[in-house]
Amino acid sequence: MIQSKSFIIPLFIILTLAQTAFAESESEAEAIGSPGTASDVSREIKVTQIDNMFLPNEIWVTEGETIRFVVNNKGERQHEFLIGSMHDLRKAAKMRRNHPDDQPASIGMIRLQPGEQKEIIWKFDHAGEIDFACPLPGHFKGMRGKIYVEKK
Repeated sequence: MIQSKSFIIPLFIILTLAQTAFAESESEAEAIGSPGTASDVSREIKVTQIDNMFLPNEIWVTEGETIRFVVNNKGERQHEFLIGSMHDLRKAAKMRRNHPDDQPASIGMIRLQPGEQKEIIWKFDHAGEIDFACPLPGHFKGMRGKIYVEKK
């Protein structure tokens, strides 16, 4: 009987920790927002990709805003622009190391060739901090930025 009680307590702790991690993951996902629609765009923000950096690498938006990001690759290499939690960005960078030539399939990601310009529309549902990066191999460490979503 004592053995089964000692087994139940660690199992309870494990399940509680798993629930907490899942809840934190859900709240991160909510803070990120979602793809927006062109009719809801409140403003446009231009982002320039230069090899190994984003300009700007810090962006401020307001909760509830829908932003059109106009991303211009002025570098000499292909780049990507991915919006997400740092956990998701690291996961994408790891996947890109293993499969660098796969086409982007993530929501909130675009790939640009040198000289190319593309747009992504994103709605910021909740206040908080959101990251963006280029997850391609060799780019991820330097090509990162942060979006600060201020309370309305």
